[in-house]
Amino acid sequence: MIRTLLFILFFLVIASGIAIIVIVSGKKGKKKGVIDVNLANSKINSKFGAILALVGLVATILIPPSFHQVDAGQVAVVKSLGKVVGTRMPGTYFDFYMVNNYTYFDTTIQKLDVQTVSYSSDAQTMDIQMTIQYKIDATKAENILTEYINMKSLSQRIEKVADDNVKTVLSQYTAMKIIETRASISPEVERVIRSEVDEKYYVTVTAVNLTNIDFTDEFEKSVENKVIAEQEKEAAITKAEQELEVAKLTAQAKIEAARGDAEAQKIIAEAEGEAMALKIVELARSLGFNIKETYIQQIEKVTVNKDDNSVVNSSLVKEEINTYPNIGVNITVDEVNNTITTTTTTLLNTKYSIIFDSEHTEEDLQIIIEFVQYLEYLEKWDGKLPTVVSGENGIEIIIPNLDNNSDTTTNP
Repeated sequence: MIRTLLFILFFLVIASGIAIIVIVSGKKGKKKGVIDVNLANSKINSKFGAILALVGLVATILIPPSFHQVDAGQVAVVKSLGKVVGTRMPGTYFDFYMVNNYTYFDTTIQKLDVQTVSYSSDAQTMDIQMTIQYKIDATKAENILTEYINMKSLSQRIEKVADDNVKTVLSQYTAMKIIETRASISPEVERVIRSEVDEKYYVTVTAVNLTNIDFTDEFEKSVENKVIAEQEKEAAITKAEQELEVAKLTAQAKIEAARGDAEAQKIIAEAEGEAMALKIVELARSLGFNIKETYIQQIEKVTVNKDDNSVVNSSLVKEEINTYPNIGVNITVDEVNNTITTTTTTLLNTKYSIIFDSEHTEEDLQIIIEFVQYLEYLEKWDGKLPTVVSGENGIEIIIPNLDNNSDTTTNP
């Protein structure tokens, strides 16, 4: 547009100049009253006008085309008689067009669509569609012109490099891996293409996107079947795990019930044994036996640092004492050593010693024990009388076993 306006403006200036000269020459002739113009002067004026018109025509042809405009988003490389002489950024320049030639390059972001066929590491065929966005380095326009001549040739070279590198990246993965990790593979493809294209081809890659990866219909069908099989497998595993969990819980409940029954039986037995022992002790005491009562206690001491609660020292002691222990927890603080000591006292056992002497012997104690056992029997007796069997040499008395409530008869 600017070149066209300059051409029109220059043409008007030349035409106006010629018209002014012709008018001035005519006025001078009238002022002198010259009616018949001298033939020689007429020829001179005609030659001068012709020369002036020729100069104007030549200037009109040569000067306006020598104005060159580089628009925003462009860069131009100037060649003078075939030799690169400089680069022109956006603006208007005057370079004689018959000597200087302008080659324009687009510096805006270019979009390149790449379609290719690649293979995974397990030899699955893939149709790849990829988009690359890039823009040239305006300061390297001379290099682009020298090495690639034009933008089309450069884009073809970038496409070839991108094609090779996307194949290299994808060939490292199995088809299933590509399907599962496509989101992470796409950035890797972009990184590799950037490193192989950017500075080597005088451009800046702004984005690389894997827009589509298509496998063969057979492979996609096998993947679909595999997914369905995996889903069915997971469902079966989940059901089996649920059933196993129910079985575990049921078995655990039974185990806990059995363990509770056993624990209850143990507690009952311990209580009965303790009651029987106390009865023996009390009966022995009532009959004049000398009873010595002692206690077995456990003392646990733990000393920790006040700042970080780290254990400084710990001990566990069991001892027998004659007096009832002071059961409980005692805490002491040592400000000097910056420690806290916790002392826990626990009663483990009470020990009764029945002492024999000349009047109270082991036989006497045995009688007491048998009497207590008889009392225990009476507590469990269900009211049934023992079986009495007469024989030639005497009688037999059979006492039923109260643990299983079964009658046993022995013939004489």
